[in-house]
Amino acid sequence: MQCLSPYTALQELTSRQPNHEAIVFDDMTVTYGELLERITNFAGWLLHNGFEPGQATGLCIRDEIAHIEAALAVLCLDTAQMSLGSHESGATRRALARRVGVTQVIVEKQEDWMEGLRTIMMPLSDPRNIRGAPAVALGDLFPGRSVDSIGIYQNTSGSTNVPKTFGITLERLLLLSKRYYADPKERRSLRTGSIEFDAHRLHRLGLLFAGKSSLFLRQVSLRTLTNFCERAEVTALHMGAYKLASLVRSEGQTGGRLPSFTTVHTGGLRVPGPLRKDLKRVLTDNLYVLYATSEIGMISRATPDQHDSFPEGVGYPAAGVTLEIVDPNGEQFAPGEIGQIRVRKAGAPEDYIAEPGLRSNFQDGWFYPRDLVSYRPGEPLIFHGRADDVMILNGINIFPSAIEDTLESHHDVQEAVAFAIKSRIHGEIPVAAVVLKDTAKIRDAAHLLDFCRQALGIRAPREVVVVDSIPRNSAGKPLRRELAGS
Repeated sequence: MQCLSPYTALQELTSRQPNHEAIVFDDMTVTYGELLERITNFAGWLLHNGFEPGQATGLCIRDEIAHIEAALAVLCLDTAQMSLGSHESGATRRALARRVGVTQVIVEKQEDWMEGLRTIMMPLSDPRNIRGAPAVALGDLFPGRSVDSIGIYQNTSGSTNVPKTFGITLERLLLLSKRYYADPKERRSLRTGSIEFDAHRLHRLGLLFAGKSSLFLRQVSLRTLTNFCERAEVTALHMGAYKLASLVRSEGQTGGRLPSFTTVHTGGLRVPGPLRKDLKRVLTDNLYVLYATSEIGMISRATPDQHDSFPEGVGYPAAGVTLEIVDPNGEQFAPGEIGQIRVRKAGAPEDYIAEPGLRSNFQDGWFYPRDLVSYRPGEPLIFHGRADDVMILNGINIFPSAIEDTLESHHDVQEAVAFAIKSRIHGEIPVAAVVLKDTAKIRDAAHLLDFCRQALGIRAPREVVVVDSIPRNSAGKPLRRELAGS
């Protein structure tokens, strides 16, 4: 089996471009030459302070640069790692650590100490630039592992409270880096999410192994964002749809448009047609909408020229992706019918890290995201929402997306989420929660209920509730079950 040494890969990359910017903050930069030196120092310091290579390692580090350098150092020590984010409760972090057999954890603060694990505390004086550790020839001591070895344990963001865990192999990291290397839009890439969240850290690690520049912005407003993109020559801005929507809807009159060389990549949840129009009107014409999962990575991506013709489209299948639209029995649907999507892709995990009673989305070589999608040859994929979120009223299927799109097309509605209330007689009763715009002329929901009835008929919600905000998880996904229970 082919062997891959992350340290050797970085060393060769640095020899070609030692002065190229690897990490860029709004107030500092780190070149590839400096980054390799920091990683080498950090790895030597870890070994000097009791780190055991080959033992699954947890990271609980808030500081962006310190986290990315620790992650790279652990990879260069041929050791699998998992982010045990400071945003998680202590109980959740312990459960995740047990799941993959973490025996040691690198922490930034005293309160992150985890009982029962070997804990290595980063020096508080200067966690970004560790000095005084013995010199270590990483390339000689740690020549690499087979490409099918797990380098990173990743957790799903999920629409439930139970994250699932799977392994990212060195092969997948290598494939990801090759994709970024070949994509000119990723030359100088800004991602605004916290480094402690798995999708964000994997993207940044992939960029660095591709020799690209990974950019960070500490304080994000529409004005700071547009100014930073201009000043730092950002070629790709990655931001979740919910965060983008919040910025545009709250600050759209005061921020300014992004420079023409900056492309915007968003996803994580549905990006409906009205939001795409708002983003194009206020922010940019270079809008890309991704359909991706943590387990598979990118499945498809809608390009700027597709939004007008397919306002709910998520693009054509990406290179290397095989997909089918099937019914609950695995039988393929006719083109254009809405069904569950299943996907295959090189480098994808084969299953989750097993736990008793865990419901797997992997079956017979396919991954089932449990999303509802329709697809006609020659046209982009259309994403209709989560299969688990479909409501069945008296035997009639009702898609939350249809209700949400209708409500968000009303000029007084800022955002809407549809959910079900259980009924012994009717099965599930559709209800919607809406957040009104500050400029809204209506202040009760009676008008919106009638508006939905005229547009949707029997599939209209039976109640519309006005709320101050929509509860969401850390990935920005609406918590429909929480709304239904309130």
